[in-house]
Amino acid sequence: MAVDCEAKVRARGSPRGEASSGHLAFRRGFCRKYRMRLAFWFPAVALLFCLASGQAQQTTINIQRQAGGAHLSANGSATGHYLFEGTTDPGRGQWDFLSMLPALHAQQGWLHAESSALPTQFYRALWQSDYAPAAAQNFRLIDHQGTSREPFYYLTSTNTKALVLIFSGNGCASVQQYIPTLNSQRNYFSSRGVVYWMIDSNLQDNRSNIVVEANTWNISLPILHDPAQVIARAYGASKTPEVVCVSTKDWKVFYRGSIDDRIGATATPSTQSYLSNAVVNFLASQPISPVQTAVKGCDISLASRYDSTYSQDIAPILQNKCFYCHSPGNIAPFAMTNHAIIQAVSGPIKDEVLARHMPPWFADPHYGRFSNDRSLTTEETARLIQWIDDGAPRGTGPDPLETASVPVGYPFAWPESLGTPDQVLNIPMQNIPATGVVGYRYIDVTTTFTDDVWLRAAVVKPGNTRVVHHVLVFDNPTIGGLEGFFSGYVPGTDAVAFPPGTGKLLRRGQVLQFQMHYVTTGTPETDQTQIALYVAPAPPTYPLQTKSAFDVFFNIPANNPDYQRIAYHPTSGTLTTNILIYEMSPHMHLRGSHFKYEVIYPDNSSEVLISVPHYVFHWQTLYRLATPKYVPRGSRIKCTAGWDNTMQNSHLMEEYYGTGDSRFLPGRSVGFGEQSYDEMFIGYLNYAEVP
Repeated sequence: MAVDCEAKVRARGSPRGEASSGHLAFRRGFCRKYRMRLAFWFPAVALLFCLASGQAQQTTINIQRQAGGAHLSANGSATGHYLFEGTTDPGRGQWDFLSMLPALHAQQGWLHAESSALPTQFYRALWQSDYAPAAAQNFRLIDHQGTSREPFYYLTSTNTKALVLIFSGNGCASVQQYIPTLNSQRNYFSSRGVVYWMIDSNLQDNRSNIVVEANTWNISLPILHDPAQVIARAYGASKTPEVVCVSTKDWKVFYRGSIDDRIGATATPSTQSYLSNAVVNFLASQPISPVQTAVKGCDISLASRYDSTYSQDIAPILQNKCFYCHSPGNIAPFAMTNHAIIQAVSGPIKDEVLARHMPPWFADPHYGRFSNDRSLTTEETARLIQWIDDGAPRGTGPDPLETASVPVGYPFAWPESLGTPDQVLNIPMQNIPATGVVGYRYIDVTTTFTDDVWLRAAVVKPGNTRVVHHVLVFDNPTIGGLEGFFSGYVPGTDAVAFPPGTGKLLRRGQVLQFQMHYVTTGTPETDQTQIALYVAPAPPTYPLQTKSAFDVFFNIPANNPDYQRIAYHPTSGTLTTNILIYEMSPHMHLRGSHFKYEVIYPDNSSEVLISVPHYVFHWQTLYRLATPKYVPRGSRIKCTAGWDNTMQNSHLMEEYYGTGDSRFLPGRSVGFGEQSYDEMFIGYLNYAEVP
């Protein structure tokens, strides 16, 4: 509750403000005739203050004139918070927020340094009893170096105590003058469990010019790019550099506002270091004051609000990007069949979108363009989040989701887009025990075509999705899958045809080997997985080859947050032919955290083909380039993989809590192995050799 009222002024002390301090006491009544007179006496003048209605205590606001500016204090209550506000013209009725202090600290006072540069200033104080720290919003953004960052990554961390978010923007002098201070603070506090991130939400900034800014100004902090501006809006940031400090214990904001109160470009001995003082007090479990301050700096160039309607704007986004899975009978946990359902789950939808868990697409948009990209665009993200923040209103017009329909599709049925399979092969019925770890099963199935055929597609359909973890089918079992991959099913697989102009040759009597990975459900289960083969009407322009960069000789240390390895294709030497790369599919297990493909050209220059800064084992995507990438002979494909073997790896820990299997715990080193509690490093490539 905030209370504001007029008050009668009684001045004590020097009549012309020549003494070192003055005291102004206030009582309810009238005071307009004193305002300009008092403004003449002091370069900074207290105007009014009052407590809540019914409060018996007399309340007082005091000003002490100091060399650094006006020192304000207020008393009248030992609880709650005081907001100090100021104006140069109280007649306008417009007051600017200055700071907020806990009541006990408001009695000790706060220095308004900016007042020393103002000709005349009026002040008032507002008391509120029910101030509560804001809750932090989780999100996922990619920083200027291509690393994925998420606050809730530190949810289970025992070492990380707080996050400091600094909203920044290219070319802002107010940001640039603080870079040495922020670099220094980050270096000092990082060993004490405080993480510093900058967030750029400016409309005109992009990854490339953010990198230039970081290099030009020697910024050592990660700069997270917020292209949809949803994080700036979620945290109410409007200027740079505004800081928001978050406790990882309760995920509440414990300070927000300015870094310090310097007037010029550099700090002085009297500068109040708001940010560092707040962090120091927080780490020492001491009260923080002020808890909020005004920010002077550059405006964040926020886009205009969208004029969105559910019928014309929001429902089409959901239908295009979500409905295929979130439809009756398909793999999502609920179906998006009308507005009422969307509104009921709008909060979780917002959380999933901000954390970039949904839609399930994990490639860094800075590299490459992909024909099967199902991510939300910047505009779609901003529209959807704004609409949810506005209460997810229904509005007028038809509901497109009520009439939308898609057939029950893959992996429960053969994909309609491919037509009728020319041949379907079954593995023998498999019995899966109720509990325990099931070793990989290798099952040979012989094709029955009477002649060699060229295939336009090969699709694996699990017979029982509850127990089939993944299926890999090899056309050359002796190679063990690293070079002989033919087709497969993994979580998140798209059942699509081979790239246009390509195909795979299947010899008469060819033996296909199924590698079956089963999990247990607590109940005995059965499975009979199938593969559908689709014959091409004519030989393709190029045979499609599936190769890989891989490594089996690695050992991920216990409790290591970012263990990295590099592998190449070819393993040694360089490509002996020119190739066209169509698709890439990184493969790791639950500890996998990031993956990147690069081309190393004959002149030793390099180019990133795709970066997956947040690898998710449960959504192993095949990334199909919108335009196939030509790579000349003499080049190499370089794959860099990273693993997170710590308790902060939520996917790993969820598997441990779900199974109770201690082999998922991060307290052991992990090498190459077939089971999910072990690891793999395979960078699959689908390409064709070309002239």
